[in-house]
Amino acid sequence: MDRPSRPLPSLTGPGRRARWRRVVIRRLLSALLAAAAVVVVLAQLRPSPPPLVEVVVAARDVAAGAVLTPADVRVDTAPESSVQPGGLTRSTDAVGRRVGSGLAAGEAVTARRLVPRGVVDGLPAGRVALHVVAADPASVDLLAPGSSVRVYPVGGGPPLARGAEVLATDPPTSAAGALAVEAAPPGRGVVLSLSAIEADAVLAGHGSLEGPVTVALVWAPG
Repeated sequence: MDRPSRPLPSLTGPGRRARWRRVVIRRLLSALLAAAAVVVVLAQLRPSPPPLVEVVVAARDVAAGAVLTPADVRVDTAPESSVQPGGLTRSTDAVGRRVGSGLAAGEAVTARRLVPRGVVDGLPAGRVALHVVAADPASVDLLAPGSSVRVYPVGGGPPLARGAEVLATDPPTSAAGALAVEAAPPGRGVVLSLSAIEADAVLAGHGSLEGPVTVALVWAPG
C-alpha cells in the first residue's frame, strides 16, 4: 500500500534541509509576533489627541472697521488648548459686529477684536431708538433693558406707545453731581425701541418742542 504524500515536503519532510527551513520560519514568526507586541504597547502608551472645539475664524481678509457678514466668517475646529481667550464659537456671535482691527483669513475671531456693542446694535428693521426722560425718576428704577413699557403724555390721556422695549436706562444722578451744577439736571430717562409711527406720536405728544422729551412710563410686562 502506497504511503500518502506529505504536503509541502520541502518543509515537512524528514530531511535536514526541511528541519532547517522549519527553524527559520519559526524564528521569523517569533520576530513578527514580538514586533506586533511592541506596536500594540506603543499605541497604548501614546497620548490621545487633544479634544477639538469649534472656533470662529475669518473666511477671508477683513479690513479694520468693517462689519462682519456671513461670508466673512466660518466655523473651524482647533485643539481646545490652543483656543485664544475670548474666542467665539458661533458665527452668529460675530455676524453684524464691527472689527476694531483687520483680520487675516483663517485668524480666530475673539471678543477683543470686535468693537463693543452699542445700545442700538441689532435694532430690527423698522424700529427706531428714542431717549425719553421719565416724569417720575423713580419709575426708572423699576425698569431694565428688555422691559416692556407703555408711554403716556405727562398731562394724561391715551398711551402714545404700547409695548415699547427698554434698550438702556440712565444711571442714577448723585446728589453731589446735582449740587455741582447751577441748573437742575434734566432727570433720568431710558432709551426706547419704538416703531417710527410710535416715535412720531411720542415726539408730538410729550407737550413741548424744546428740551428733553418728558413722558410718563408705565411698566407693562408681557
